[in-house]
Amino acid sequence: MNLSDIRFPRQLEADGTAEAIRKVLMARTVKLWSGGDLDVARIAMDEPLQKALRMARLKGRIQYGFETIFNRLADESKGIANVRGRGGAPYGDRVSRLLLFSNDGAERFYRHIESLLQAHAPRLLGCLLDIDGIALGSALTGKETRIKLLMAEHKDAVSEILRTMVAGQNMPSFGDVSR
Repeated sequence: MNLSDIRFPRQLEADGTAEAIRKVLMARTVKLWSGGDLDVARIAMDEPLQKALRMARLKGRIQYGFETIFNRLADESKGIANVRGRGGAPYGDRVSRLLLFSNDGAERFYRHIESLLQAHAPRLLGCLLDIDGIALGSALTGKETRIKLLMAEHKDAVSEILRTMVAGQNMPSFGDVSR
């Protein structure tokens, strides 16, 4: 998926935020894994982003764990296929889900994420967070727990998280791009 071609939720396109989000996402990209084809945005995990994620979690808009997310996306894809089969309006051509993952996964983890992102493009956008799984879990839950993968699953939650990324500019000067 080319970041410059992403269609964001209508509310972000309408208020002009989409272009700023594209620029922030394209400013820091990395390959998911050494043999991978997909570049993803690398985002700093600052306090405003943590707050936006916690808010989305409290509203029930966050899913955790690969199996849960995989099953949820598979079920939604079946529903989208049914709508398209009935000749309904175009559906699923905008980002409506945001997949965020920690920077301490094994190559296999990132290969699975890459196939998930490719299978559910363009409605699923993935970003590598510059934080490890334990710190991510602690930031979101306030408990010492490991969360390596999460998905924001509603356009309002996705929009708010993306706006937060832009507001803080989340473009620190990283010395290297290795995980």
